[in-house]
Amino acid sequence: MDIPTRRQQFKALVQAQSTVISALPYLLGCAFTYFYYDHFNIGDAARLFIAVICFHLAVNGHNQYTDYRRFNASGSVSENNIIAKFKISLSWARLIIGSLVLLSAVIGIYLTFKTGWPLLLIGLLSFLIGYAYSGGPHPILKTPLGEPASGITMGYNITLLAIYVNIYNSPQFDPFFWLKGLIVALPAILVISNVMLGNNICDRDEDIQIGKHTLVYYIGRSAAMKVLIACYVLSYIMIIVAVVLHYLPVLTLLSLVTIPIVYQRIKVFVQHPDKMTTFFNILIGLQLILVSEILFTIIGIIIKVI
Repeated sequence: MDIPTRRQQFKALVQAQSTVISALPYLLGCAFTYFYYDHFNIGDAARLFIAVICFHLAVNGHNQYTDYRRFNASGSVSENNIIAKFKISLSWARLIIGSLVLLSAVIGIYLTFKTGWPLLLIGLLSFLIGYAYSGGPHPILKTPLGEPASGITMGYNITLLAIYVNIYNSPQFDPFFWLKGLIVALPAILVISNVMLGNNICDRDEDIQIGKHTLVYYIGRSAAMKVLIACYVLSYIMIIVAVVLHYLPVLTLLSLVTIPIVYQRIKVFVQHPDKMTTFFNILIGLQLILVSEILFTIIGIIIKVI
């Protein structure tokens, strides 16, 4: 392999292609806010979006960095670790990760002074979970809590941040926005958790080598597959629940047309779970569900406005 460029190393280290996992819950939160509360702060929403993406990239980079350190310490060889594969120096990796965290923190502090303490509380909680996910002596990703931690942090907290930053100065501000946000965010929580679960299903044997006792380790691949499928089913059910409660427009139900496509994609993965050849179907499933939900919600908003 030729020596990668800095741009290639950056994209690989932070897994730039995965930003959609943070972007979609954020857009879902914005769409819900505009439909249900009829309010949207475009400037603050744009700033927070940048902070969310930067933090997502920093967590990705930190995961790769700590995984590399653990493999080195154990004397094992990883076929999947990005730092080794793309010949990334540890000092450069630390610089990139630190810069992304700093930019995210600066924007977060500015918005906290402008919007109030709830944003700081949600942001700090996300930061602590993000660090604990792969850092410290007992990282969450090495436990059965890795899946719910990733789903809640990206699927719920990001949606919640998007809702709060758009309604903090609204006459319709609702102290129970967090509960309504949870119902709307549940599809995102479930499908994002499935990304982690699918990844752990593929990496089970390699994870055991470095002491990662994930959910798959405890319940086995067969049971993990059943959990994976159940999460997809429940995500569609929660879309229906959100519409019934009038949190999302009726048109959002059209996202259910993606069920046959998602079913076929997940079937391929379940039959042959492999990081290189079938794992991408998990990511496609996530995008099909959330993109269609957001798209039809936006169309519903347009019809409502007209």
